[in-house]
Amino acid sequence: MKKIFLIIVLLLQVCLTVMAQEIRTHLVIWAKDGTQVAYALKEQPVLSFMDSALLIRTAQMEINYPLDQMAKFTYETREEMAVRDINTDQTMFVLNEESLLFLNLKPNNHVGLYTISGQAVFSRTISSYGEYAFPLSQLTRGVYLVQVNGLTYKIAL
Repeated sequence: MKKIFLIIVLLLQVCLTVMAQEIRTHLVIWAKDGTQVAYALKEQPVLSFMDSALLIRTAQMEINYPLDQMAKFTYETREEMAVRDINTDQTMFVLNEESLLFLNLKPNNHVGLYTISGQAVFSRTISSYGEYAFPLSQLTRGVYLVQVNGLTYKIAL
C-alpha cells in the first residue's frame, strides 16, 4: 500500500514539474566540511570581506560566512538539469554532474535525498535563505528520491 501511494505521488509530481536544461553561472562558497552553497549570478550577489567573515548580499538576503570555516569560493558555469514547478515556474532543484543543488530555500525548508527503498542519504532543515548543494561524488549510480519543501521527485544518477 505504501509503495502504491508513493508511485501515485511520484506520478502526480511528474505532472506538476518540468525538466529543462540551462546554463547558469554561480558564486559557490565551499566550506571546509565539503558542503557548498551556490548563488546564481543573476541574483547579483555582492561580496564584502569583514575582519573574520565573508558577507554576501542579494536583493533577498544577507548572509555571513565565518572565514575560518571556508575553504574557498569559486565562480562556476555549467549545464544543468533543472526541475521546475509548472504552476509557479520556480526551480525546485538542479542536478548536474557534481551536485544536487536546491534553490530559493527559506529558513525551516526541508531538503533530503533517499534511496529508492526509503533509506536517508541526507536530510537537512535549512537555517537561512539561499541555496544548498549536496555533493554527488560519494553516491553509487542508481535511482534516488529527492524531497524539497514536502514534494518528492525521482532522479537517476
